[in-house]
Amino acid sequence: MNVRKGLLGVVTLTVAGLGLWSVVPASANSTIFNTGDAALKGAPQGVDLQSGLDSNYFTIDKTVDTATGDNAASLVTAGSPAGTGNSAIQISKAGVQDSWGAIWSTDQTFDLSKSETASMWIYASGESASNVGDGMAFVLQNGGTDAYSGSGQSMGVWGVADQYFANTNPASSAIQNSWALEFDTYPNDDIPQRGTYWGALLGWTNSSYDFANSSPSSYDVSGPADTPSSQSQITDTHIASNYPGSTDTYTGTSVVGKGKIKNPLNGNMITGNGTFYYYNLQHKGLLDEGATGGSGNLSDHRWHHITVTYTPPTTSGGDGSMTYTYNDKNPDTGLPQASTDYATVPIDLSQFKLSSGQTKVRWGFTGSTGLYSENNLVIFDQIPGEAQTDASATMTTKDSDGNYTKNVSDGDSVSGDSDVKLTYTLERTGGDEDWKSVNGDLTIPDDIDVTSGSISYPDSSYTDSNDNKVDVSKIVAPTSSGSGQTLSVPLADSGLTLSGTQKATVTLYGTVKNVATDSDVSEAAQTSYFVGSNATSTAKTPSFTITKKVDPALAMQLDESKSTLAVNVGGDDAIVEGVAVPSDKTLSNSDITIHPTINGVAQDTVDLDSATSGVLYGFKYAIANDKLTAGDNTVSFYATDPAGDKSATVSTTVTAGTVGFGHTSGDLIFDPTTLTGSGSTIINRSTDWSLNVDDTQTKDSNWAVTANTDGMYLNGTPSSTKLDGSLIYTDADGNTTTLDSSGSPVIASGTSDGTASSTNVAANWTDSTGIRLKVNSGATGGSYSGTINWSFVNSVE
Repeated sequence: MNVRKGLLGVVTLTVAGLGLWSVVPASANSTIFNTGDAALKGAPQGVDLQSGLDSNYFTIDKTVDTATGDNAASLVTAGSPAGTGNSAIQISKAGVQDSWGAIWSTDQTFDLSKSETASMWIYASGESASNVGDGMAFVLQNGGTDAYSGSGQSMGVWGVADQYFANTNPASSAIQNSWALEFDTYPNDDIPQRGTYWGALLGWTNSSYDFANSSPSSYDVSGPADTPSSQSQITDTHIASNYPGSTDTYTGTSVVGKGKIKNPLNGNMITGNGTFYYYNLQHKGLLDEGATGGSGNLSDHRWHHITVTYTPPTTSGGDGSMTYTYNDKNPDTGLPQASTDYATVPIDLSQFKLSSGQTKVRWGFTGSTGLYSENNLVIFDQIPGEAQTDASATMTTKDSDGNYTKNVSDGDSVSGDSDVKLTYTLERTGGDEDWKSVNGDLTIPDDIDVTSGSISYPDSSYTDSNDNKVDVSKIVAPTSSGSGQTLSVPLADSGLTLSGTQKATVTLYGTVKNVATDSDVSEAAQTSYFVGSNATSTAKTPSFTITKKVDPALAMQLDESKSTLAVNVGGDDAIVEGVAVPSDKTLSNSDITIHPTINGVAQDTVDLDSATSGVLYGFKYAIANDKLTAGDNTVSFYATDPAGDKSATVSTTVTAGTVGFGHTSGDLIFDPTTLTGSGSTIINRSTDWSLNVDDTQTKDSNWAVTANTDGMYLNGTPSSTKLDGSLIYTDADGNTTTLDSSGSPVIASGTSDGTASSTNVAANWTDSTGIRLKVNSGATGGSYSGTINWSFVNSVE
């Protein structure tokens, strides 16, 4: 931070720490952007603050009583790697001197009683050959949206020293009831020495705000360091924190001398003795980010990521803590990376002057420029008081049993033609709000042919109109080698919302392309984005190498077109046909043994001669019907030869169809009726009955439902009085049959169409058809019940 006020210098006027800007070589492993426009175009993905749910999250007061001119802060559009909305907060611009900027959360949303996280990208650099200054600050404060302190070294949050070196209290001009984390691109490291001073007040001040205690890595300086010998200069760009409105943050030092000073009344230079005061600012949790002028780690024309994590007090009246970690994500990929550049400082909640019951404060950014200027930009990927999120990607290939269990890590080799599964997981890990309106923008390695995909939601309420399938036909080919295929995946009609610790997965299946020559092909890691309206997370697939496929010593394949994979339970055997071909063509059918497994249970082995299909190395394997369960059955095979070679496992599904009742009405009730004692009475059903027949039999299978009963008894007890009457069934043609122990009329019949179907056979019954109750004149009053016995003819009972 630099100040454009008054410099109290020695006889020869020098200005320290103002080196020329220089371009940093791209050895820092991330992209350099020499201008603010370029930095915005190449910005990392973040939250769109200009539209949607967060469009009113921030307030920018254009004028503030404590500042001259208009607020320079603004929300600007940024480039989007994910192809969705993205925006940045701009606090200052390069080339604009003596500017100020402040932006605050519209509401008090940073809750000091809970864990909170702010995750953001910052860019703080100049342009051309200019020096940079002064920096910006992330601030928590218990006040309004019109808070600002002063320009220059104060960065809009720290206190401002008197420009005529009078004895003052800088804390009184700072933002009150606050804590600030500064990103200081201009260290003010002038320390006046005792002696004679020639005070040439040429528009500068020598108040030196940038000091650390004697151990810069420590944050535990208590109270004012009023002994200058306990302080050391900070000469590099840096990140640090403290309480701007606390007098303990500032150290005042007096200097007595004789010199020329400017008369503040008329501007004339006068000579005389005087006492001059300068002030130091105590830096807590200091992170030294290297040299000024673009060659350090703060103003080096790169985007940098910082995560600010707050932990509330664990005891009543105790301190919370704040950990800020710098360079913990790669700006080119958005992915986490290891960082040792961090500090943890205590947070004294009494500094915020909270009212009774209050736990939340406002938060935002302030910044300023003086004689020097810079572009100060901020992009949020997680906003305090909103959702905390995470995402990951895994890549697996099939093992010898045909299951996706072989994890692919960075640098692994994968054989061409391998089946592959990509699994992307997105989850809400915490925060105060749901993760809202989330959609996926995937980047898939160049040489994976994706054949299908699916979405797994937290619960059935998220099932979409596409039966949870991913439309892989919308994959866009790579724009250049290594850039990856892209696929936008809408996760719901208006985006997916995740609450609590809910998670969802996107799974893609495909095949790795084979290598045409003996030269391996390297596949780059690819970054995918899951972007919501209030948070964004990234996921990376591993880098890997594709090697040329080596033909196995024993290859096995099933021919489903010749197999009988659909049978009825209790009907015919299933038949699976295939081949098991050895690379050694001197082997005969009797040398090849197949190993079948049905629903995970190993079966007796058999050689190809015993199960031959009539062709060399072909087999036809019969599965006894009684080894199948109703529904889908998984049947797997692998083959071996005398040399001990083993083929990969191949699998198929055999469906054993059935017919039977599905959903029924439960108790079947007839209308309560008053008996007259004269003649018989037919009583109708009291409600519509549901008698669903679920049919999964093979096509053209016939079925029929019959019914009989041994009668109805008083209170449902067979040893008690039997009802004088019977159940009857009347078909649509008016034919009526009695349901008794000797009569079992056909109630319904049908023919299977080969698909799973469900038919309510009682759906078309009327008041004069279907099952009804005939009561004779001898019946006595009471509550009668009985049992109907249903049977399925020409199918499994």
